[in-house]
Amino acid sequence: MTEAIKNKLLETDLYRLFDVEEESSIDLIKKAYRKKALELHPDKNPDNKEEAEKKFVELGKAFEILADKTARAAYDAVRRQKREKAKRDALLDEKRRKLKEDLEKREAAAKEKFERKTETLKKSKEEEWLQKEVDRLRKEGSKLLEEEMNFINQQVRIEKKRSKENDSKIPKVSEKKSVPKIKITLPSSSKESNKMKFDQNLLEHLFSKYGDIEVLVMSKKSAILEYKDHDSTLRCYHDEANLENSYGLCLKILGDLCKDSQLNFDEEDNRNFVDSSNLDSTKSFEDMETEILKKLKAASN
Repeated sequence: MTEAIKNKLLETDLYRLFDVEEESSIDLIKKAYRKKALELHPDKNPDNKEEAEKKFVELGKAFEILADKTARAAYDAVRRQKREKAKRDALLDEKRRKLKEDLEKREAAAKEKFERKTETLKKSKEEEWLQKEVDRLRKEGSKLLEEEMNFINQQVRIEKKRSKENDSKIPKVSEKKSVPKIKITLPSSSKESNKMKFDQNLLEHLFSKYGDIEVLVMSKKSAILEYKDHDSTLRCYHDEANLENSYGLCLKILGDLCKDSQLNFDEEDNRNFVDSSNLDSTKSFEDMETEILKKLKAASN
């Protein structure tokens, strides 16, 4: 056995080479050797015969070591020594790592302590110098210091005055008055006289003639209506009697109406308003309303 092959075998895990445990018997090793030898035999590997021949020879040398009790014992002893050495090296590396960390911590603590001491000494020197300067100014009557303080105070007063003047020039933004909402109570469906079925589209159609609708939320028995302005709300609420007589709708203002935007309507104004709300339509509002009512009644029947 050449020295190179011997060293290589000592570095190789022969038990893993045969896929057996370290405590395996010689019979089990023989069986594993025969199986492995058949796989690596050069005649079984014609495409890579040279490499297979080399591995086949190494396999035979490995079997010689494990088959001989003395050689196997020596090989196992070398393996144990390597494992123990690896454990010692690992333990030594751990100790070295801890020593290095402890050393770095002590160095960092010493550096921090030195920096604090240096900073404290620097501050004490600065305070000492400042105290000397204050004493010198006091001895000289502190006239220059007094003049500077007066100048600074004067500048502060000027800045405050300018700030107040600028604040007074900024126009105050008036808060937008909220438009009151209208609660619409729908007629009871149990009444024989009421055959109409109110939905979102019908309510929007009926109430859009008074102005632009901001929000219309509908439930089973009532609805909440909000216009974009006070005047539209007033126009709608002014027509409460007509809405109740014609459709059985009851209106209630939720919030306070602005008194400054109260409007006076008469029958002629109402007629003019209805006509003007449908200038772009080929039909009058009454015709459209009658047509919708007919369709709703037909659908309910």
